[in-house]
Amino acid sequence: MFRLRTIKFSRSLPYDEIKHTTNLMKTLIVGANGKVGTILCGKMWAAHGFSPVALIRDPRQQTKFTALGVPSVVGDLEVGIKEFLPGMDVVVFSAGSGGHTGPEKTLDVDQNAAVRLIQDCKKSGVRKFVMVSAIGADPASESPRIQHYLRAKGVADGALRASGLDYVIVAPGTLLDERGTGRIEASEKLGHHGYLPREDLADCIIARLCVTTIAWARPLNLFPGVKKLRMQLRVQWVVQPFLQYCE
Repeated sequence: MFRLRTIKFSRSLPYDEIKHTTNLMKTLIVGANGKVGTILCGKMWAAHGFSPVALIRDPRQQTKFTALGVPSVVGDLEVGIKEFLPGMDVVVFSAGSGGHTGPEKTLDVDQNAAVRLIQDCKKSGVRKFVMVSAIGADPASESPRIQHYLRAKGVADGALRASGLDYVIVAPGTLLDERGTGRIEASEKLGHHGYLPREDLADCIIARLCVTTIAWARPLNLFPGVKKLRMQLRVQWVVQPFLQYCE
């Protein structure tokens, strides 16, 4: 369990200083300027045990993260960002092409850039990778509305499963800007669709990173529910894997 601390406002650190932060989980948040990424940066900075670094594409976005007290680095995900990986403990991929782009940009960002980053993590010694995916992600998706998106996400998820990295794939339902409830339904296969506040998704990612005593290779679908977030995640990430191990 993590405890919250007061957010301190400070300037962004140069990258050579970021790599030497000690005793904290150094986490590169890819897609930090997006809604989920921004929430995650703020929450991770407030939680004990983390040293988040925001990857952004536009230097003008640095002001926001300086105000949060979160160091930021400027890089182009589509070109490659391997220079920022050495010294990182975990990468969180929350980037996306956005709903205003076409299938080509979705392929470039959600699939190709994600696969390249997974490969670069292996080469750079970053062992842990958290992928923000989507319900229905499948390389063979036949979705009538967002087929290209779900196929791209499915290919990236498959590359992560086959990578040999320690990974978690979180696949939320449709994301909302509402305040999180702290209560979720989580399972590898839920069998239905739903909606999830972005704040709850960010809390799920942090809660998973705080658990260091169990195996990582596990996907999870997330919807709102009635069970408390931490208790539900404990069942899915601790109790069920243990029971499967004992069978």
